[in-house]
Amino acid sequence: MTSNVDATDTVNADLLASGVDALLAGKELDDGLARNLLVSPARTRFIEIVSEVESRVGAPDLYAGGAAGVLVRWHYGRNALTLAQEQGVTMSLQQSATLDAAEAAAFQGGVGTSPGQALNYSELPYLWQVQRDSARDRPGVPPTSDWSQLEQALQTLLELWVDQTSLLYETGWCDEVAFDVTKHSSEDRILGLLQSADDGLALFLHDDRAAVDQSDPDDMVARGWQQRIQQLRAWIASFVPGPDAAVTAAGIVVRELRLRGADTPLSVSLTALSSTGRNRLRLPGIPLKS
Repeated sequence: MTSNVDATDTVNADLLASGVDALLAGKELDDGLARNLLVSPARTRFIEIVSEVESRVGAPDLYAGGAAGVLVRWHYGRNALTLAQEQGVTMSLQQSATLDAAEAAAFQGGVGTSPGQALNYSELPYLWQVQRDSARDRPGVPPTSDWSQLEQALQTLLELWVDQTSLLYETGWCDEVAFDVTKHSSEDRILGLLQSADDGLALFLHDDRAAVDQSDPDDMVARGWQQRIQQLRAWIASFVPGPDAAVTAAGIVVRELRLRGADTPLSVSLTALSSTGRNRLRLPGIPLKS
């Protein structure tokens, strides 16, 4: 009898189970034991596979995403199991200390053309992360003084932000992730970026100044803002996710920071990073203080 099973939509359950067994057993690992093993060629099986591991190990410690895709990680004893959604779904089982050291080196080198640096932000291990109740110190890229680098980093993040963080909602980790970008000397005017399960991607310019000092509405629209919400004292710009939206949104953020007098990105910070539930948002791929 001819099988009707589609090989491109299968899950290697035995391989997945062996990885979980090795994690729970605290097996001694060498550096190259289990890296990027293909669990399924189907990216669409990712959440199902994550749920299977979660049923045996518990909630993961980390969700993260970058240009290569999304990863979910569990730490258990001295080892870590990572599932990655890239072309398919892969599994890696490594020593936590070895993995942490490799990622720390990648971030601390930063982005540039010097030896040991990533050539662009898409080459970093990940750009955003949400971790659960974790005291584990995770590194980020050094702050930059270059506006073009900040804009490149924001473009890279925002191009994948909505698609990737939507997985957080599907798995029940949270239903909203958000962060603010604040110039230190004008904390009454804060740029906020929100990604929610219902509303998609939106930029907010919170402006608590007196009405007499407010910017001309026509000027604000010309700068990319779409609507002022009087009750919130905020201008809003909403976007359909995609590369064009990422370029536009990143440009608005950098332009507004410079218009209000930020000399370099070193006078700007990431603030109010938040996600709902018991989880903590960080942006290790954005070269700003936090």
